Amino acid sequence: MGAEFDVGAEGVAFEGRAGVWRFVEGFARYWREPISAGDGCSYEELADAEYRLRSPLPIALWDAYGLLGRRTDLTSVQDRLLPLEQLRIADGALVFRSENQAVAEWAVRQEDLEKDDPPVVFRRTDGSAPDWSPFLDRFSLACVEMVLSESLLAHDEDRADNRPLGESETLDAPPAGFERLSLPDYPMWALDAGVVRWFSSPDALLRVDGGDWLWALGRTAPALEAVRALLPGDWINRPW
Repeated sequence: MGAEFDVGAEGVAFEGRAGVWRFVEGFARYWREPISAGDGCSYEELADAEYRLRSPLPIALWDAYGLLGRRTDLTSVQDRLLPLEQLRIADGALVFRSENQAVAEWAVRQEDLEKDDPPVVFRRTDGSAPDWSPFLDRFSLACVEMVLSESLLAHDEDRADNRPLGESETLDAPPAGFERLSLPDYPMWALDAGVVRWFSSPDALLRVDGGDWLWALGRTAPALEAVRALLPGDWINRPW
């Protein structure tokens, strides 16, 4: 089953930047498609981006783009990791990711760009919350969030589904057979005061958005069916 790469067990690697990239490579290998040498941006491309921006780029950003900068299936299914030529400085921050309708964006503050693995901030661009707010305290963790979220949205009903949570379904604690993923709660950009929380089992991932919406990704189709059976409800792709 999922013994080759248990997402929850492997999540202990989040403590270090190198461990994060090992996690991303392992997740891609066993849950998606393996990362190959041609999936990253070159040293020259990254150096050109620094020259164009007249600014250093964090080592963690070099790592991420060098590893999977061309893997849009891992970075840009719904929201979008910006190509290097589209990185920009805006309102005191380096913007590197954009929501799919451009109503939110993620960035690193300019004063943090010389840090190896700096904090990430985000903001709404529709006028409702224009100031930068904290997202995750390390760029590498924001990349884990990106890869998991984009993978969740990359699959059809055979491996992924979602549904609203009922009034009594808070999912503050892990369901049977699941555990909290070692990824901190982080803000849900579309909902004031809402947070996003992840749970994992050896063969499935759950994401809870703002306490009222549930997403599920199975490593296989039977794994997703097991989640639907464990947490019955009005699943969008296969309503009960």
